[in-house]
Amino acid sequence: MTNTWKVTTSALALAAAAGVSGTALANDDVLRLSRDPANVVMPSITYNGWNYSALDQINLNNVKNLQVAWTWQVGILDNHEASPLVIGDTMYIASPKPNYVYALDLNKEGVIKWEFRPTMDVALATAQTCCGSQTRGLYYAEGKIFYSTLDGQNIGLDAKSGEQLWRTVGTDITRGEGMAGNNIVAGKLFIGGNEGGEFGVRGKVHAYDINTGRNMWTMYNMGPNNEVGIGARFNKNYPYMAGANPALDSWFGDSWKRGGGTSWGYFTYDPDLKMFYYSTGNCGPWNPDYRREWGKIDLAANGTLTSYHNNFCASQMARDAVTGELIWAYNISPSDMWDLDEPLITPLIDLNIGGQTVKTAVKAARNGMFYVWDRATGKLVNEPWMHTYQDIMTGVDMATGLPKYDITKIMFTDLADRRRYTQSDPMANNKPADYTGTEVVFCPGIAARNWEQDAYSPRTNLVYTATDNSCGALRMIRGDYTPNNATTGGYRLRVTLSGAPTVGLDGRPTTIQGQLIASDPAGRKIVWKREWPSDANRNPILATASDLLFQGGTDRGVLRAMNARTGDIVWEFRAGARFHQSPITYSQGGKQFVAIIASSAAANTAVAANAAPDNANRYRRSGTTLYVFKLPG
Repeated sequence: MTNTWKVTTSALALAAAAGVSGTALANDDVLRLSRDPANVVMPSITYNGWNYSALDQINLNNVKNLQVAWTWQVGILDNHEASPLVIGDTMYIASPKPNYVYALDLNKEGVIKWEFRPTMDVALATAQTCCGSQTRGLYYAEGKIFYSTLDGQNIGLDAKSGEQLWRTVGTDITRGEGMAGNNIVAGKLFIGGNEGGEFGVRGKVHAYDINTGRNMWTMYNMGPNNEVGIGARFNKNYPYMAGANPALDSWFGDSWKRGGGTSWGYFTYDPDLKMFYYSTGNCGPWNPDYRREWGKIDLAANGTLTSYHNNFCASQMARDAVTGELIWAYNISPSDMWDLDEPLITPLIDLNIGGQTVKTAVKAARNGMFYVWDRATGKLVNEPWMHTYQDIMTGVDMATGLPKYDITKIMFTDLADRRRYTQSDPMANNKPADYTGTEVVFCPGIAARNWEQDAYSPRTNLVYTATDNSCGALRMIRGDYTPNNATTGGYRLRVTLSGAPTVGLDGRPTTIQGQLIASDPAGRKIVWKREWPSDANRNPILATASDLLFQGGTDRGVLRAMNARTGDIVWEFRAGARFHQSPITYSQGGKQFVAIIASSAAANTAVAANAAPDNANRYRRSGTTLYVFKLPG
């Protein structure tokens, strides 16, 4: 307790020194600008993470008339995952490697006002990171642009001139620890996290003063209380976190030091509660034998795990936005061994449940289950339900908050250990040539969805999520952790196998790989779904006040508009390249615009002139073009 108090008082002292008070937490400039739908001041548009715009000039009746207003060539062939910002008459764009920033003049159809090029070892950053060379967002406040580069730099720029105001280094890229650029500005703090859970990195979040770049605090997602920010305010809602050091005692030995659980997803923020919300990545390594007593699993009769929960990787987190203290946490997939990262947006929604308004945080999780928490306390509001087929668990025990695991889906390195718990043959069909009997086939396979933002519409009360029906197959292997191992395969300790099926929500094999689903979080049900046969189509979704959804498609290289109440497609535009970011919509001169960057990395050029008409690659080429659309006139 003494150590925890030292950390939290230190954080409070730093916050006070920076002029951040406990009663002035919302950044007034960000709040003011985000209330005007003409602007887009952050990814997902507003602090609550809805990715919803109040603009309605483009509607169901006239969207068919959308036309290209102007285009702009980005000139960097890669997958662009960061959506543009719009503040006043300026659009701001961040590129993938080498993470340039551009300011475009909207009065002159995209003439470049300024360009910022960070000093960056692109080759090192690309080699030392896991899953692409993107940065996923820019952030605006008080005349400044903030962002993080892949190699771990946090940078503050003058929004008018592009001049660098400050620069700090938040991660060690030489050991595979980078930053994906998913951050948030809360008060006077620029808050973000790290990535690198595949390489023995320990997950953390850190906060920097927006005026100076000074590090105000750093909190880890696992380890001793004082390093995690666990003190008297932490809500121990369920028995699995009741120990003296819940983020330490749930790990075997010092495995928490390499435990993954990085923070590379989008953040949301409640200015009234002064809390920010995020979720953590997969446990590291994937092989759970390195995080528990070797070959041992303790499951209760109902399948709930009774030891080595590995708090808090693959978890939902809520922290005090001034001090970084952990207020509550929920382990979504304890002892995760299926790569069930949860780096997803956590929309904050006031739901009508049982006739009462409940302030909730919701998540269509990567394990295929939909969760609704009381965002003040972290308690489950209703029983989690399946939004995409999964067979890892049979449900969630509401008394303990734990999933009820199926023992046949638990991973073991050695066959003798597996045989002590189950005699099932995990790959009765499609056995690999080197079959050992330890392989496990499971659904979903490396996630029912990915990092891409959901959307929520207060008009329909539905959450919109892009999901994936693919299953997976893994075998655990032995290995040693060595620092700076990103370029030699990392610290996964698993082999991925082919031949896993694609399974629909009804548990039957299907040819439908991806879906766009509309979920009722209060009613615990899917209201409608749109299926994509040829591609997962896991792209972010934008909702508007005219009951429109916009989503870029990877399947045919098209931007689509859909009816938010039915899922019917009402407009399409073929760009000829893939999409990876959320569309945005903004207003200028009394007119509403929609903008998105169509992009494909150079590796995505598998286009065959003689491909079948329905072959996805027939329509996709490498390229990066910003498209801006408007109605005629």
